[in-house]
Amino acid sequence: MTTQTHPDAPTELRFGKTFLALFGLGFIGVLSLIPLIISQVEALPPELLSQPLPVIVLLSLINPLILLALSVAIGTLLAHRIGLRSLIAEKVRTGAAIWPHLRPQLVTAIMVGLIFSVAVLGLDALLDPFAGTELANTTPNGETPTLGSLLQQLVLGVLYGGITEELLLRWGVMTLLAWLGWRLLQRGPGAPHPALIWTAIVLAALLFGLGHLPAMASLVALTPLIIFRTVLLNALGGLIFGWLYWRRSLEVAMVAHAAGHVGFFLVNLGLLIVG
Repeated sequence: MTTQTHPDAPTELRFGKTFLALFGLGFIGVLSLIPLIISQVEALPPELLSQPLPVIVLLSLINPLILLALSVAIGTLLAHRIGLRSLIAEKVRTGAAIWPHLRPQLVTAIMVGLIFSVAVLGLDALLDPFAGTELANTTPNGETPTLGSLLQQLVLGVLYGGITEELLLRWGVMTLLAWLGWRLLQRGPGAPHPALIWTAIVLAALLFGLGHLPAMASLVALTPLIIFRTVLLNALGGLIFGWLYWRRSLEVAMVAHAAGHVGFFLVNLGLLIVG
């Protein structure tokens, strides 16, 4: 027999179950970082390794787990107060079924994600000659990507990008910014004004783009154009996923984000095959 948490359940119980459900989902994405961390550590000279590999991996996971916990807690506390929704959270809070609400949005989410991937690759191709370096089709060591490396990027993109990043940037950051604007500027009455939501979407999208700079710095020198390219292309995704979170649900944004990485994989796989 299964039990459901209804609206009249204690607030602490509803928060705890919602937090655990969303944190557990994001935790899967964090775990997908492990192969990447291992490959990065193994590429370092042995003299730079001060701890055994398992210890380094565990220590590397602490920061994303802390950020995930904070973001999930923020969204769980604030999202429903300003009309932002997660189907998983609603399932835990009220017992509402997820699939009937998600199914009608799947085709739209997948198509938006695939179109986003094509747009990003097209913009990247336009900017690449000016950037002075080939970025789209090389691995960090400069070699042509293999099927294995593309599959690893796909898994990381779908799980960490599609799930964990959406919990961090949309459920956490965007929700917090929208709630702050609603409380401080609108002073609470009614639903947040669209201008407040769009401000939150844009700011979260810019943070999303800036958050990719450290990874880019590990591949190439951060010239002004490389910084512009990285922030622009990732912020574009942040705008799209933020809009889907606002107008549909967190889960629709997750599906679109994951579909975007599927699009990247398919294009790069095609280039690998023909190349």
